[in-house]
Amino acid sequence: MNAGRVPDDERHRRAFFDSLVSGDAAHLPLCLGISLHTQPANARPGLALKITQAALQTGQLQRVLERRFDQAMAFDGCYIYLDTQGALTIWHALPAQREAVDHILSRMLSLADLEALEGSPAADQRCSSSGNSRVSRLASSSSSRKVR
Repeated sequence: MNAGRVPDDERHRRAFFDSLVSGDAAHLPLCLGISLHTQPANARPGLALKITQAALQTGQLQRVLERRFDQAMAFDGCYIYLDTQGALTIWHALPAQREAVDHILSRMLSLADLEALEGSPAADQRCSSSGNSRVSRLASSSSSRKVR
């Protein structure tokens, strides 16, 4: 993969969801500095939204923390931390039902104030590289799959 371009094709989306469903490691860049990863925690499979330090907006960490605790019920199950490289990480356990993954992805992006990555034209402003509105197409490309 070219470091300056983010993959935006059906093959990459399918590979991500195939790995997600099978329990294998999966990684999908949403735009430069922002990606989804499978990430287990305490032997429980999970999904992590990572935002590198370079991609963090001024005040974004504070806003994420405030939103998480101000709207505790809406973001129940979302855990926020900085990883060893200083990336803002929002983690959620993977659900047993495939349909729930779409909702979890949407909540994680909303918590990070990255709704633009769900497919709206504003995604072009948030991510200047190619492949800006990947998440909404992720869900539609794998709607019949089940997560273990």
